[in-house]
Amino acid sequence: MLKRPILLPLLVLIISIIAIDICLPPFFIRDHYVKHLNESLHFKYLILDDGKETPKNYGYNAKVIAYYDYENRIWKSTRGKIKLYIPKRGLPNGGLFPTNNFTKNDSVDNPRFHYGDVLVSSDKLLPIVNFDSSFNYKRYMKHQRIYHQVFVHSFRIIETNKGNFFVRIAKKNNYALQNRILYSGMKDDQAHLAIAMLLGDKHELNPEVRSWFNVSGLAHILCVSGLHIMMIVLYISFLLKILLPKTIQGVYIRNFISILSCWIIAFIVGLTPSALRVATMLTLLIITKFTPFSNDKLNILLVTAFVFLCIEPMLLFNISFQLSFLAVLGIILTQRFFNNFLIYITKIKNKYLKAVFSNVATTTSAQLLTFPIIVINFHRFPIFAILTNLLVVPCMQVILISLIVLLILVDIPLIGDVIAWICNTEMTILMAIAKGTDYLTMLF
Repeated sequence: MLKRPILLPLLVLIISIIAIDICLPPFFIRDHYVKHLNESLHFKYLILDDGKETPKNYGYNAKVIAYYDYENRIWKSTRGKIKLYIPKRGLPNGGLFPTNNFTKNDSVDNPRFHYGDVLVSSDKLLPIVNFDSSFNYKRYMKHQRIYHQVFVHSFRIIETNKGNFFVRIAKKNNYALQNRILYSGMKDDQAHLAIAMLLGDKHELNPEVRSWFNVSGLAHILCVSGLHIMMIVLYISFLLKILLPKTIQGVYIRNFISILSCWIIAFIVGLTPSALRVATMLTLLIITKFTPFSNDKLNILLVTAFVFLCIEPMLLFNISFQLSFLAVLGIILTQRFFNNFLIYITKIKNKYLKAVFSNVATTTSAQLLTFPIIVINFHRFPIFAILTNLLVVPCMQVILISLIVLLILVDIPLIGDVIAWICNTEMTILMAIAKGTDYLTMLF
């Protein structure tokens, strides 16, 4: 406790969050929309993302921002998040679409919403239910303070470009970068895989390809995770070490640019919650280099978790947060033990083989503490995860750098074509590894 004074406040905070989650219902929140479900059928919704495609619908996170008071004939503000779905083909009651709100993939028969759209609908809000016995979706949504869903058939978009200004600009920038990859000459599946890895958008990724990566234990490379951002920042830091003088001023400049790089990457991927968490964690990690706790990685991790939970307490129940936190914790606690054990039993002295064993030890350590979370929530565990991560993770830095170079040079004749071919080949190899692992998993 004396060495890590943050541990006690963190434990108190975690217990408090659990107690509040159990004891306080949603209507404890002032003006929550559940108080008005019996008063009004008309609600205003603010779309919070660009949706995920399902076989029959497009699904969105949305915020209820107002309900219609029939007695006084006015709109009154309210709050609370919901899941909002719209059918992919046709609208029985004829939805109304503003002509300035389409993208190239939109049509009246295939409607899409976008971040910042505000719409009015009278469709009934329905309680969240479990749709799969293997996963408690209702509990998962409850921990995000989402209790209802609505399937909109009749609606009217009344405003666009609302929501957070910086998030809106970041998403527009993200779309522009996606188009550079889509029109680079890469094949469709490979291009969408590259977009998922570098820009964090999995909406257009082939469901079969996504399934391969889930089964193989490589799903974490399909989003902009701490691994991605840290690899890019380490590469930038390496270049800065060469370019900048080895003075205290040079160290400060290098660390400042590294922090700035974290937030630029988060902006590029659309300021998603996961990217913001990673940027915050790496910022704290870099800042603490100048404190007495610079060598205590465990203390840094605990401080980071405490900061995150103070800002957003419900992160405690977020599976992504749990997996990332426990993976790093596993590496801190057990990586050195596994590494020394492998070197001891093999008596290897070659530095290249030691580097291979270090990767094996890191992957094993990360899987050790995440194993219970995966099994409890998904009732399965990728049995070849350690092997596939051993093959793929060491190559990730090269792959990410090549994709960044593609974004920069894609417009240059011949050079852009060559880089696009290289990236296409890299994506094809990744897909082959994931598909092969999926096949082996079915055999076993």
